[in-house]
Amino acid sequence: MQQTPRNGQTQSMPMATPMDLFTHELSDMYSAEQIIADMLEVAIANAADDELKQGLQRHLQESRQHAQNLQQIFQMIDQKPHAVRCYAADGLALSLDEGMQSAQTPQVSDGLIVAGARKAESLEIATYTGLIDKAQLLGQADVTRLLQTNLEQEQRMLQLSEQVGRKLDQQFFGAMAGMMAQQGEMGASAAQT
Repeated sequence: MQQTPRNGQTQSMPMATPMDLFTHELSDMYSAEQIIADMLEVAIANAADDELKQGLQRHLQESRQHAQNLQQIFQMIDQKPHAVRCYAADGLALSLDEGMQSAQTPQVSDGLIVAGARKAESLEIATYTGLIDKAQLLGQADVTRLLQTNLEQEQRMLQLSEQVGRKLDQQFFGAMAGMMAQQGEMGASAAQT
């Protein structure tokens, strides 16, 4: 099947074997890690909440290590990364960029960052889980261990983003609900007089 070029890149690498497919998916994850590292830099620059910013900074370092782990895996399986672009990660980065341009308060920026982190981590968790399954089937125990390390860090980041997200949502939406309730009470008082 011929791939349609997107943004000047093609993904037309012939694949016929399980190793071809594994290498392609590994390459896609390698691209995703690089895109998400760039996304994390944007998020760190725009994050207002200290806990969020610290978690993002820590995960940026982990993401850089994930990319190095993937490079090591390519060497272990005697393959080179395919020239692919992870369009799923590209879409998440584009969505965050567009949202950040529209955000007019730190609370909205932080909410967008948390939502982007949750989406990115879900993508990475799903991809690493599939790669681990394939590495096990290929009998690649050392590869599986490196992929498992990456997966566990992605899972911890998802937990952190969910925890921070709940805290920020309570602060932002809770304050908004309180203001709306006060306005409703004032409106009811004014109607009674």
